Amino acid sequence: MTPAGRRHAFAAEAAIAILLALGLVLAGCAVRSPETGVDKTVTSPGAIEPTVIGTGAVDESKDTTSQIQEVTVGPARQECYGPFRRMCLTVDGGFFYDEINGFAHEPGYEYRLRIERYDAFPGQKEPPQDAGRYAYRLLEVLSKTPVAGSVQDATVGPARVQCPKSDERCLLVDGRPQRNSIDGFQYTPGFEYQIRIERFDSGTSRLVEIVDRAPASGMEVEITVGPWRVGCYEDAPITAACIVVDDAPYYGVIEEFPRGHGFEYRLRVEKYDLFPDDDEPPPELPRYGYRLLKVLSEMPASSPPSSN
Repeated sequence: MTPAGRRHAFAAEAAIAILLALGLVLAGCAVRSPETGVDKTVTSPGAIEPTVIGTGAVDESKDTTSQIQEVTVGPARQECYGPFRRMCLTVDGGFFYDEINGFAHEPGYEYRLRIERYDAFPGQKEPPQDAGRYAYRLLEVLSKTPVAGSVQDATVGPARVQCPKSDERCLLVDGRPQRNSIDGFQYTPGFEYQIRIERFDSGTSRLVEIVDRAPASGMEVEITVGPWRVGCYEDAPITAACIVVDDAPYYGVIEEFPRGHGFEYRLRVEKYDLFPDDDEPPPELPRYGYRLLKVLSEMPASSPPSSN
């Protein structure tokens, strides 16, 4: 190669090196601005924009690892309270306010289960109102053991009463308030029942059979229900408040009556003697029970309450 040719080749190689170096510098500037640290990369048309995680979206950074548990389920459901009254499973001796997906409970048996607890609303900061954070599913029934309870016959009255020292409603079983409902027993006010039940050491019970169900003998009467509740009878061993029926405290239940606080009512009801074979009922229980037939009038109270 002549000296002139060598000079031209060297000049070409130098120009290529300079262009390569300039390209690397420009590429680095496109990725990151040294002054601000802000990403300056230009997205191409149709590129997917970043998604803002809001309510209901899945946050993949949240730990949604499930837990495997082994639990014991009791032989009968028990009445419980949450957003509404219902019958709950008893799990490890306490109320279980959820259901176990895939598990069919049969009263009279104690179960040992392997279950999975998992996040029912992954990625959400809070679950929907009245919903639990977790859900449960059955993995395996480890054992199912018959539980021998005490089988007995009982009578159930035509109207419920307030449970002792509370505002809850109790069935009147053999003339006494029973706080826990009977698993499998669908109660209808206005009927007298003869039933056979099985009671367990846990305090729960289940229906074995309905021996007899007959309309209760009652009479139609009209009563007035006051707008406020008051302290109950002075000699009654209770602390809950009473409604006022015909100007007297009434520690009982008017079945199927959706009473509104602050209103005075005139009602047509069916009235039942809850203790027809006794001269006097127990001091903490009412003599009579009622079932609503018709609301005759509803008037706002004309004066503020003197009690609760």
